[in-house]
Amino acid sequence: MAQMIVIDISPAGSVKIDAQGFQGCGCAEATEQLELVLGGGQRKRTEKPEYYQPASTGATTKLTF
Repeated sequence: MAQMIVIDISPAGSVKIDAQGFQGCGCAEATEQLELVLGGGQRKRTEKPEYYQPASTGATTKLTF
């Protein structure tokens, strides 16, 4: 599965960031800056089961904003 970050902004202004296709703490690293910019700092984080799996090795992640 390709790595993807989905950002959902409701009409009321609440923001939900969903990292898909990541393993280990890579999702937290990939979304950290987005959380700060869109969420204003503190936000509730819910880890998926993939968070507790070892990160893949040998793969290079390129993030474009």
